[in-house]
Amino acid sequence: MSAIPTYFADFVDNIRLTPALRDACERIHGDLRKRLAADSDLAKIIVGVFLQGSYRRHTGVRPFGQDRHVDVDLVVVTTLHPNQYTPAEVVARFRPFLEREYPGQWEVTDRSIKISPTGSEVTIDLVVTSAPSEMQQEFIRKSLGAGTVIEARGDRATVVLTEAFKTLQKAGTLEQWQREPLLIPSRDLQRWVPTHPLEQIRWTIEKNSRTSGNYLDGVKSLRWWRKGNPQGEYPKGYPLEHLVGVTSADGVDSVAAVVVSSLEAIRDNYRSDAMSGRVPWMADHGVPDNNVFKRITPAQFATFWRLVDVAARDARAALEAATVPESAARWRALLGSEFPAPPKETGFVPPTGRAQPVSGGRFG
Repeated sequence: MSAIPTYFADFVDNIRLTPALRDACERIHGDLRKRLAADSDLAKIIVGVFLQGSYRRHTGVRPFGQDRHVDVDLVVVTTLHPNQYTPAEVVARFRPFLEREYPGQWEVTDRSIKISPTGSEVTIDLVVTSAPSEMQQEFIRKSLGAGTVIEARGDRATVVLTEAFKTLQKAGTLEQWQREPLLIPSRDLQRWVPTHPLEQIRWTIEKNSRTSGNYLDGVKSLRWWRKGNPQGEYPKGYPLEHLVGVTSADGVDSVAAVVVSSLEAIRDNYRSDAMSGRVPWMADHGVPDNNVFKRITPAQFATFWRLVDVAARDARAALEAATVPESAARWRALLGSEFPAPPKETGFVPPTGRAQPVSGGRFG
């Protein structure tokens, strides 16, 4: 059966951030960026600022169920050397700014400073890094600039970064750059730990290209499915996105194929881990010694795998359904009511394109 792409397009539209939430995200992180640039003490130690996380990688979905806020990750790269400053000292450098600009609206959390502007559905995770290598600093200055943010909306930012990555590749330095992560504070602010958010973005851009642009919407689809099936709690968020990335097939031509290939690969590849009480090792992009799944317990993974086992069967049945109504009904049962309702069997003509508004506000 056809992968009913128009239905998936409508489904993804239904679960993505609303225009109001996207505007709020841009306004709040843009305001924070301007305040940082205007701070005379902090401006002189900032190499660059860029967005990270699902918001930047275009893999996030709107709040649903117990999720009440949209998290936006903002990475601030500083010139403070890790041999001269402890993580606690670097974070303390930002304290006067935070107390002045966001009084009572911030707290130090796991590897970031969480800013929760009063009355907003958007929270900012401010991730402060120590000084990176000279290569990383040059890349950040050239591709970002000290006062710019790689935006999450539109294609311009992706084009800018893609060209910057190609430049590294042509110069024969991409592999070296990939081995040079940034350092961010640990949970207890006692040591620096490596992370490579720009390599995660680069990997995502390439993966999406290898799937004809279907990977990002496949991740959104499975994130939404996970929100509707929260048993076991983890994996979710980035660990789930990472898992979808390494299990979904390349060369696919639909969002449905991304979903089916990922669910079936998780079911088949990690069956023995789930059955034996193990959690698979998921090497982080750019920092292979980091395990993306390190905080997931065997019980949580086993519960998640059982959900996937059922979902993989249901997704395959939806993909191979004999008719559009049956396929749509099966996908709706799996992904929830935000997936478009199936049409009636009798006299149904499959749509050739998405509905477009006509005069008077009606759809034709």
